[in-house]
Amino acid sequence: MSGKRWDQLFDGFSQRRRQQLERSENVRELVAWYDAQTEHVMTLLREVARERATQLSGSAATAGQSGSGLKVEVEWPSHPPINVDPEGPFMSFMRLRLPEREVHLYSHRIGSSPPLIHFVVAGADAPDKSKKRLLGRPGCRIEQREGGGFLLRAVGGEADGNIVSVDDLAYRAFELLLGD
Repeated sequence: MSGKRWDQLFDGFSQRRRQQLERSENVRELVAWYDAQTEHVMTLLREVARERATQLSGSAATAGQSGSGLKVEVEWPSHPPINVDPEGPFMSFMRLRLPEREVHLYSHRIGSSPPLIHFVVAGADAPDKSKKRLLGRPGCRIEQREGGGFLLRAVGGEADGNIVSVDDLAYRAFELLLGD
């Protein structure tokens, strides 16, 4: 094999290796962005949920608003995050709780896929009261917004694909917490 052919072979290998490293770095940056945005969204969601819980409990009655007297506990993180390895899964957890019912919001991401936030309703409404019934509900996907920032897009159900806000997620969590 001539020197020129060897040079071409090694140039091709070198170019493929550079492309592979570049793709790997892009994936690492995307995963880091997803993880940072998930934490940001969950923090915002906690703050909105706490505000709504205060309004619901009646402590806002002093400001001329009526309240129900219900005390809703908002806890984030409600469980330590799970991060098996960079490929995932990565999960974080939030809980809204009344004495007889809970709604858990959890985020999850596998690999470089966009993270999702879902709801799980836990209540003592099963026939055997010693066992809680769990009902999963779809939430949203965290996406990159063109020009920067995040975008929340509903997944599942009639709203699939619609853009939603953090306030919409909090409303859905309270709806599930207070619903039948």
